[in-house]
Amino acid sequence: MSASPLRRSLQWGLLGLALIAVGLLLAQPLTPEGRFALQMIPHHAQAVELAGILEPRAADENLRYFAQDVAQTQQAQIAQMRGWLPLWRQLTIGFERPSPQAATAMGMASQQEIAELLILQGRAAETKFLQLMIRHHQGALPMIEQGLTEVKTQGLPRRLIEAMGKSQAGEIGSMERWLQERGGQKLPFDPSAMPIHGH
Repeated sequence: MSASPLRRSLQWGLLGLALIAVGLLLAQPLTPEGRFALQMIPHHAQAVELAGILEPRAADENLRYFAQDVAQTQQAQIAQMRGWLPLWRQLTIGFERPSPQAATAMGMASQQEIAELLILQGRAAETKFLQLMIRHHQGALPMIEQGLTEVKTQGLPRRLIEAMGKSQAGEIGSMERWLQERGGQKLPFDPSAMPIHGH
């Protein structure tokens, strides 16, 4: 019986330490790199999802390889960007999603558009994927420009953001050519429709 109050005291003490630790984690401010990562990680995650949908459906071998490259590259970049976030933010990734309005401004596909892609095969799937991914990349470019404005220190984060901008701009050109070959039209996209922040 005499050990029970001591055990309760220890439990309350451990709980107090845990609450202090949580408070310290929550107090960690987001760096410019962290703010960029918080926006770009869910954006990249959808690109990985779209590429994964297309790969088994594509008739064109070049597009299958392209989808594989998009998925592998952006998954690796997600892993790098996670390191720019405080621990408490890392733990919430996967649960945070842009609002529908912010997702539209970021060029992201809606759930309905993803559902439409899922039922297509061959060239029809390729055309739909190209339309969605061109707009998706177009939505990334203003975010990348903003990231380069805010992340001024030379180092890996800035180099990675610069590499994203170059690769995605180049991929837009390739995808536009492939879409034209299939007789498809680009989807409308207005990056100035609403601010990128606030999702």
